[in-house]
Amino acid sequence: MIRNKVTESGVLTIDLTDFCNTGPRKSIDLVSWLKNDFIIKEKDFRVQLGLLEVNDFNGCFVNVFCSSNAIIPTWAYMLIQSKIQNAAADVFFGKPDAFELYLFQKKLQVINFEKYKNKRVFIKSCKNKNLPIGAFSIICKKLMPHVKSLFYGEPCSSVPLIKN
Repeated sequence: MIRNKVTESGVLTIDLTDFCNTGPRKSIDLVSWLKNDFIIKEKDFRVQLGLLEVNDFNGCFVNVFCSSNAIIPTWAYMLIQSKIQNAAADVFFGKPDAFELYLFQKKLQVINFEKYKNKRVFIKSCKNKNLPIGAFSIICKKLMPHVKSLFYGEPCSSVPLIKN
């Protein structure tokens, strides 16, 4: 009989890709809504907002941002959210990387970190384009007070991070 020594050792593995929200995403870049590539004028903005098709956002995770350095008034973001809120799964204001980190943090809220108390834990992540580097920081911060030891990688090939 073949024994799985990793399973027998009681180590736990967390795959961060399990906490990546895989739902459809849409972005609204306000750069195309700017007047003279510089400002938002309320009248013109409301015209653009009227052209926004709400059904395009059904069940989507939507981030609203501006890829230029223009200063966007807060009310502009809020007007977009008020229009698509009932159709979208979630709406976030900010750059795409921050949006992915926000979605990761929301999914992470379901973890009971007490189950990792005094355990040897491995953090792994297969390549996932939606997993921001900040996700590793967040999971480490959450796990470090609880675990006996923390590693990055697989039990057969890992990098030790901490030992308590």
